[in-house]
Amino acid sequence: MLKAHWHGYEIDSSEAAYEAYVSQTEKPGALVRGLLSTDYFVHSYYLVFEEPLTRLRDFIAEQGETEDELTAKTMEYLEKQIAKFDPSSHKAIRIGVRAIETILDYVGAHRQELLEAETFRFELTEWQKEMWEDYGYDEDEEFVPGSLVDEEIYYSEEEIPFDGVVLYLSCSLVAADKLTASERNKAYKLVRQNYERFDLPADYAENDMSRRQNLSLRVRLNPDATFTITGRWMDDGQFILPYYDYLLGLAAEKAGVELGIYSL
Repeated sequence: MLKAHWHGYEIDSSEAAYEAYVSQTEKPGALVRGLLSTDYFVHSYYLVFEEPLTRLRDFIAEQGETEDELTAKTMEYLEKQIAKFDPSSHKAIRIGVRAIETILDYVGAHRQELLEAETFRFELTEWQKEMWEDYGYDEDEEFVPGSLVDEEIYYSEEEIPFDGVVLYLSCSLVAADKLTASERNKAYKLVRQNYERFDLPADYAENDMSRRQNLSLRVRLNPDATFTITGRWMDDGQFILPYYDYLLGLAAEKAGVELGIYSL
């Protein structure tokens, strides 16, 4: 069984996050595909950050060894995805779970070489540098590429460094009408209770749960050659937080991922 450590927590009044520590580092693709393929995710996934795939394609090409099955298949998926990239468009392109699994499993199998080659080493963006400056951070607090990224210290997702990111996706959890009757009833109960805490009508909860719930998913190769899976979602007031917490827990359970769940 794959093992991970996950936690859902409130960042502020408008963002929440989750995190998984992957213990089986050779095949992170199996874990990610297992989660995304459950009935709790909408089966449409979009690339938010394209550069890691281009760098990975270049890394494989430089090795000059594409005869083994995993390398050849990874290169095939990378070439197909990169062919869809359009610098003039801001529209994210779709990527399938088989491509996700294969690409991540290749990275898992070659993680030490990729770290040495600094394939996924990314500097802060100019916008992020300006944000750090605006916030008045000391030089000692500035992020140094190649160090461990602790996402929970960042106020918003836009501040989070790209360093180490192998795959960055936009995903969605299904609307409540896609759940089983028992799951739907439990989800309604959890969310209604949370809405009532803020003196909001029950029909607000039902209306919000009738829509897909968007979230991001990042797979990051850490400096110690382990992986983390992280993501965030926007949720004004954290009213819908129990819905995310419940569905992510169900998805993890169905995927056979052993979880530790707690709040911060």
